[in-house]
Amino acid sequence: MAEKRTKTNKKFMLLSAIGIFMVVDSHTFTAFNLFGAFLPYNSFFMPMFIFISGYFNKVDSETKLSSYIGKKVKTLLVPYAGLSMLGFIIQQLIAIIKTGGHADPLPPDYLSYVAKRIVTVGTYGAVVEPMWFVIALFSTLTVYAVLKKYLYKIWNSFIMLAVFIALHLLAIYIAKNNSADDITNFLVPLKCMFLLPFIEMGSIYKKSVEKRHEALSGGVKLGLMFLLLLINVARTLYLPNAYDVATDCIDYMGGFTSPYIVTPLISSIVGILFWLTLVDLISKQVSESRFVNFLSCNTFWIMGLHILFFNILNCVLMAINSHIVKLSYFDADAFKSTEWYFWGIGDNIKVLYVLVGILGPLALKALYDKICAVVNKKTEKAKLIVPAVTAGILIIGVFAVASALNNKVQNDGNGDGTVVVQEPYATEDDATVTDDDPGTDNGNTGPEEETPAEDGPVLAYACIDMVYDDHGTETDYYSEFNAVYGDGSYTIKIARSDEKIISTVFDKLSYMTIKLLRDNEEADISKAVISDIKVSCDGVPVSVADNETVSLSEDVSLVEIDKAENETYDFGKMDEIEISFTVSGVVTGLKNP
Repeated sequence: MAEKRTKTNKKFMLLSAIGIFMVVDSHTFTAFNLFGAFLPYNSFFMPMFIFISGYFNKVDSETKLSSYIGKKVKTLLVPYAGLSMLGFIIQQLIAIIKTGGHADPLPPDYLSYVAKRIVTVGTYGAVVEPMWFVIALFSTLTVYAVLKKYLYKIWNSFIMLAVFIALHLLAIYIAKNNSADDITNFLVPLKCMFLLPFIEMGSIYKKSVEKRHEALSGGVKLGLMFLLLLINVARTLYLPNAYDVATDCIDYMGGFTSPYIVTPLISSIVGILFWLTLVDLISKQVSESRFVNFLSCNTFWIMGLHILFFNILNCVLMAINSHIVKLSYFDADAFKSTEWYFWGIGDNIKVLYVLVGILGPLALKALYDKICAVVNKKTEKAKLIVPAVTAGILIIGVFAVASALNNKVQNDGNGDGTVVVQEPYATEDDATVTDDDPGTDNGNTGPEEETPAEDGPVLAYACIDMVYDDHGTETDYYSEFNAVYGDGSYTIKIARSDEKIISTVFDKLSYMTIKLLRDNEEADISKAVISDIKVSCDGVPVSVADNETVSLSEDVSLVEIDKAENETYDFGKMDEIEISFTVSGVVTGLKNP
């Protein structure tokens, strides 16, 4: 891991650098979204990494499997274990910082839970969630090596590609036709079946296609790229929903929303070929970039640590918000509830998260390299010392400062003084919110727009709590919060295109609730009534039953939106939900006792 390298294959150097940038950008819900309107990241970028591995794979009949697998253990599993351990330590420190020193102890069965997740999903938790790919890559490369070693004499790449494609389609069929609980123990073999074709595609590209591809003129390459974009445009028009071309949850073998099991394969081929063609056009212009080379050589570090650095940034923001200056729409409670929180001040802030998610791990890797240069990196002893020293420097240097700044944070849920809504994430009637899914909490903590002065003070906020099935458990998704100035009518819209997770929410929606959350001590919503509820999906009215507003406390009132009897609307086919309702009975003018 400490070895400095200069990649000679500039095209694939750039392709891997672009791929890891897409991973980070995707996990911020696309600050840049490079060609994402035509080629969603989740339609191809994980298979593209496998394709790159296949391009460089050199397994043949002479390969010693023990040496090959041992090398993969050293280059994949050992770094995976090291970064995961570092991630776990920092995650616990972040939890302490979030709660002002009162983090909950780990449950007694935590180790068994972690062990099961590692051998099924491929990662122990949300803060290192992207590391699932390492286990999938290791298992896929190992299976491929064993097959090619013992079948090498009769190996025909095109016949094997057809076999692998059949396994790929079978894996999708199994995943689509079984519940998440039923396939949990079979996730690793299913992911192997899903990914195997792309190893062989990489090998075929290198041997039979690359020279012809590179020989195309610049105009033909531009034409090919344009054709590929048109193909995806046509596919989005043909599929029930535009985002069906993408696959959100390969780690859980879920998110296959297209009715056609061949969709992920076509999407992957289109996306990989598009970006291969683009990097072939521009790789010479960036071939001498030291930064791109360093980025490409350290995709592992970025993959494993970028979410950690998102959380480090949030710790810094929380410290600033608590002790220096109030940050508009920074919700400390929301940050405490999930590792996937993003400051809700606006979409442009996502750029900062992308930069931190990329530059943070790279800076840590540069520090690691410098330590390796000081401690003789050729010895086995150094390989054990360096990771420990690096982790110690990171923990002491960053988190000691953040902890010192936050040791006065109050534990009453609104100690930073800027919480927009009170108790929106955990009431006794809420479904369990998990930390494993970036869509559990969308981080939208502010009103959709500035409060008009003529409308008076904001008394409360209204949002739609959408409860959906997430891998066998029910999870909440909160819409943006609409300011409530008093009695009156309000409308909230949620579009499938708002962000990535909405697609999953829509497809697996169980029910919706309107929540009214008090935000002003001079208001009383305990007797408020939410009535005249109207729901339309893609402009089509949906009949809803009349429900009674329930006041959970003086701060939270809600009403569940139940479909009327005999209503058969299929939530999975809608692109936009619009909910309008009337709020009455809000009492104003109260004073603090």
